[in-house]
Amino acid sequence: MMAILAFMIVFVNMPWFIRIMKSRQIGQIVRDEGPSSHWSKKGTPTMGGLIMIGALLISVIPVYFHIDLSASFGWMIYMTLAYGFIGFLDDFKKTIKKSAYGLKAREDIALQILLAIPFIFFMMHGIPSISAIIGLSLFYLLVILSVTNAVNLTDGLDGLLAGVALPIFIFYIFYGYYAGFPMVSQFAMIFAGIIGGFLFFNAYPARIFMGNTGSFAIGGAIAGMALITSTAWVLLILGAIFVLEALSVMLQVSWFKYTKKREGEGRRIFRMSPIHHHFELLGYPEPLIVTRFWIIQSIFTLLAWLYVARFF
Repeated sequence: MMAILAFMIVFVNMPWFIRIMKSRQIGQIVRDEGPSSHWSKKGTPTMGGLIMIGALLISVIPVYFHIDLSASFGWMIYMTLAYGFIGFLDDFKKTIKKSAYGLKAREDIALQILLAIPFIFFMMHGIPSISAIIGLSLFYLLVILSVTNAVNLTDGLDGLLAGVALPIFIFYIFYGYYAGFPMVSQFAMIFAGIIGGFLFFNAYPARIFMGNTGSFAIGGAIAGMALITSTAWVLLILGAIFVLEALSVMLQVSWFKYTKKREGEGRRIFRMSPIHHHFELLGYPEPLIVTRFWIIQSIFTLLAWLYVARFF
């Protein structure tokens, strides 16, 4: 029921949000260095993540009155809102202030670290050893930064991130139920409905983009679920697409800097990174790339489930 409610909130409210964004000319900014096929996307309404976050908050209300919520549920909402806020600031600078690059990199990372601290502090409850607290805090921060930024990098094609994230939330619906984390299951159920509703409007050709508001919110939610359930390690399998996207950027940048320093001219491994743009420039149609990424994600979600199911 919660997934259906969340789906309907997004489904009903997204059309008027799209109209408002169009009327105020708040749309996608396309960089000149991006694929030429993306020029047609310029002006498409963005920041659909605001409706996603609003749907989350509204969907929580009936849960609050019928279920005894634990602190972990509130902290998962915190991670979603906190990182959605960072994405919103970036979107605001791009769409309202007309800054092509949004937040500066140092501002972005500083905010991510700052807003991770309260959550990490919560996770340290009951750990007596100072050395363990320091080690775990650094590990948790690494996971949060890695997940949120990798998720953000994946948001580059119509329906790509939403379609990749949906199986992950479905995974946590069942994992939370069988592993004894009912609040994670409830939270994942709500978010799965939200993403399903958003995907209806975001599938190719997209009528709305989630913007960094949505992609960072999704990243914060996934990082929160993974750390609360102690399944961060599973994300190497479950988040295979996120890992692939992030690695493609890291390899591209590292190889370019290395060859420029050694040969005086930077060289590239991929035609463009993240890797979904590489396939675009190879001539693959956008819907084909997205569909294949969805299939790969579904396979790795199944593999992740088969792995963790041995421990139930």
